[in-house]
Amino acid sequence: MKIEEAMKARHAVRRYTDKQLSADAVISLSREIESCNRESGLHIQLVKDEPKAFSGFLAKYGSFHNVNNYIALVGHDAPDLDEKCGYYGERIVLAAQMLGLNTCWVAMSFSRGKAGCVLAEHERLALVIAVGYGENQGREHRSKPAEKICRVRGEMPAWFSRGLEAAMLAPT
Repeated sequence: MKIEEAMKARHAVRRYTDKQLSADAVISLSREIESCNRESGLHIQLVKDEPKAFSGFLAKYGSFHNVNNYIALVGHDAPDLDEKCGYYGERIVLAAQMLGLNTCWVAMSFSRGKAGCVLAEHERLALVIAVGYGENQGREHRSKPAEKICRVRGEMPAWFSRGLEAAMLAPT
């Protein structure tokens, strides 16, 4: 699967099966996380087989089910932390999709105090990304037509059109 295919196939999934992450998936995800951490200075962590963060009321309210694995987006508490987490988190989400995994960005519907990640001094857990084998593949959400998002004089260049299409696939 190419990255463009992953972008089109990826949809938020909140309900997961009991199936454990395959060894190959764990190795591949861990390599991508290590690469992102080297490039960004973040402390992103893959937390496996840890259901406590998604066992409370907030997870039920958010309709999460069977979330036992997640990616903790952690870094030094700085003004650009959320932006870095968004960029590198989406890179990891697309890598997960290419491995046949499903994901969902989670900012509030989990118990931060029960999250199984490690925080060093001056670090903050920004958010997590649920990851696993979904009960389904999620559902596509409608986007506005390109002409409602931008106006181009003359013919839209192909590179711009592809970039716009990619941006329209991104999570809100």
